[in-house]
Amino acid sequence: MVQEHTVLQLTHFKKIGDNYHRLIWPARQLAKQMPAWRVINMLAEAKAHYEWAERADLLVLSQSLDLDLLPVIRRRRARGLKTLAEYADNFYEPPPSSSAAGQSSSPLACQRYELLLNACDAIIVTGPGLRDLLASRFDKDIHILENHYPYELPDFETIWHRPGKTFAIGWGGSPGHVADLLSIAPLLRRLSERHGQIRIHLMGDEGLIRQTRIPPERLVFKAWGSIDDYFDFLDDLQLGVVPLIDTPFNRCRSDIKAIEMISRGVLPLLPPLLPYRGILEATGMAPYHSLEELEARILHYLDNPSALEADARRLYDYVKARRLGQARTERRDLYQSMMPPRPYSQDWPMGPGYHEVQGPPLEDTPSGRILQRFAKQPVVRPAQAALREVRDALADNPQHPDLALLALTLAAQAGERGWRDEAAACQARFPRDLRFTLLLLRQARDPARRAPLWHDLLARLEKERPAQREFYRREIIDIMCRELAMQMDDLSSAERLLGLFPDALPLRHALALAYEQRGEYPRALESFEILSEAKQTSERNSEYLSKVSATWLDTWRDILEERCRLARGASVKRSSN
Repeated sequence: MVQEHTVLQLTHFKKIGDNYHRLIWPARQLAKQMPAWRVINMLAEAKAHYEWAERADLLVLSQSLDLDLLPVIRRRRARGLKTLAEYADNFYEPPPSSSAAGQSSSPLACQRYELLLNACDAIIVTGPGLRDLLASRFDKDIHILENHYPYELPDFETIWHRPGKTFAIGWGGSPGHVADLLSIAPLLRRLSERHGQIRIHLMGDEGLIRQTRIPPERLVFKAWGSIDDYFDFLDDLQLGVVPLIDTPFNRCRSDIKAIEMISRGVLPLLPPLLPYRGILEATGMAPYHSLEELEARILHYLDNPSALEADARRLYDYVKARRLGQARTERRDLYQSMMPPRPYSQDWPMGPGYHEVQGPPLEDTPSGRILQRFAKQPVVRPAQAALREVRDALADNPQHPDLALLALTLAAQAGERGWRDEAAACQARFPRDLRFTLLLLRQARDPARRAPLWHDLLARLEKERPAQREFYRREIIDIMCRELAMQMDDLSSAERLLGLFPDALPLRHALALAYEQRGEYPRALESFEILSEAKQTSERNSEYLSKVSATWLDTWRDILEERCRLARGASVKRSSN
């Protein structure tokens, strides 16, 4: 007899494609495949989510940053209950235009992801790129559960729409995908201008109208909406373009954009990158390697509607046979393999089936309440009771770096002996977290003690990617500038830090003054010339700099690098022929 087990998935209910493909549709299908099971998608910020997480037979965390789940996972393991972590993206290197860029990809956020991934029993990803990335960092079983189309598909003839007076080529995507589209925008614009039959259909932010510069009479634009709006948008297309810049983030994407197009009778034109190799190999379709090849492929289908229909049918048959969610059992099999022999608890307010639970919201997490209280009311000389409260919380959750840092800060303020040894242990326990070294530096008075701390800090900072290094930039430079003002004997650490942040003008200024005091006038002069030029450049361009977005400049860099790459691909192929 099938046991009445309970699956609890902690998630968010944003009406976006990822949530539907990863959590909502698979959970609904799982409940149909295992009708005796209770499959619950619960809001990750619900007040009751810690209590429910304690007793679910299988707990699944989606993109979680909640370190207060670490003690829950530990207690679950002691009871023989498993926990899975599901991640859909490369959180280390999101594109500049993505909403995940910034704080969500900072070293501290990445550390949170890593702590949770290490705590869980296994990891779920969407494709081989993300699997390979995480496999290089975590000694865990990593399971690929592909995205699939959630509904039954009719016969191809019922959805195929042959080109008529117009030939519709389309793309839709969120801001995180916009650089991919703009990398081929000149080609789309040129095709629409030269071929009166072609119409370019775009779905996304309204800025695409201006950014692509496609003539208005050749453009059909639809503002970004729900997943159903997107499916309706696809229904009007014959061809779909799926450009993908070859970045670490894109290599970890899933192939769902192509699957969605194919399921609506649209033929996607795919690059040869990792997310789409499975589709290309399974169907025998050839990728495009350059803008020249992409243009030739589009014109071929424009002139040969029968070839367009045949290739669209070939890919449609593949999706219908192999990529429909209701026919796939790998998620069910994985979840089943991780269930306890008997349900841990039957005390649930709902019966078997699929359920969505939002519930009353949680005001704050257990650790969040403590951290907020001390952030609002800092204690200069903390009573032992305050320090004991923080240490009690840390004893329950020893892998929480914020609690560890607060305990050390309070201990240092109280003048406790031995806190530096605790800080050194935290440095080893949280190797990506530089805040413990920074705390030691701020508290160190003896230059002989500061020197090895700077050496350790810079060595670890050099291992970070430049984008994540920026997270610590201001605080580290402020500390170094204060030290330079106190006339450091050895400037090598300051010079090494300037090598990591060559545009750090306050640091360059402090170093220039240090050179002057030592009588190293040529080096001081060189620095002041750089500072003077930077000041004049800033003043001349202040209006422009106040308006332009650094994110947008980075995005355009990626776009133009990809256009250059695609152009090189065409010239290399011509020379080889």
